[in-house]
Amino acid sequence: MKTLSISLLLSLFLSFNANATGSLEFLNARIPEAPPGAGVMAGYMEISNTTSKNIDIISVNSQSFKMVEMHQSKEVDGFAKMLPQKKLSIPANGKLILKSGSYHLMLIKPEKWFKHGDLIKLNFTLSNDTKISLDVNIKKTSSRAMKCAAGKCGGM
Repeated sequence: MKTLSISLLLSLFLSFNANATGSLEFLNARIPEAPPGAGVMAGYMEISNTTSKNIDIISVNSQSFKMVEMHQSKEVDGFAKMLPQKKLSIPANGKLILKSGSYHLMLIKPEKWFKHGDLIKLNFTLSNDTKISLDVNIKKTSSRAMKCAAGKCGGM
C-alpha cells in the first residue's frame, strides 16, 4: 500500500512538470500572460529527445491562435531579429530550450485574451508525421513585462 501511494504521488508530480510522449519529453512548458488586446504571445519550454536519432518538429498549431510560428531571436548586423524557422531540431539524446532571446514559439492572433491559469493545447507535428498534443498553462508575468509587451515600458 505504501509503495502504491508513493508511486501515485510520484506520477502526479511528474504529470505537472513533464509531458513524456515516447520520443520527446516536454518540461516547464509555459506561455507568459500578455496584456489584453496583445496580438502575439510566446511559448517557452525545454524539449528533450530520449532517442538515438535527431527529431525535427516541422509545425505547431493551436485552435486558440490563428497561427503558431517557430522562431529564433538572433543578432544580425548589430540588430536583434526574429527569424522564422522551418523546423526545430532536437538532437539525439539531447535537448532544445525554447526561451526568450533564443528559439521560441510565436503564438499569433489569440482567439481571446488568455489569462493566468488558462490552458492552451499546442499540436506538434514531427518530420515522421507523428503528432503530439501538449497542454500548456498561461503563467502570470510581472507588471513591467506586461507594460513592455504593450509597448509602454518607456525609455525608447
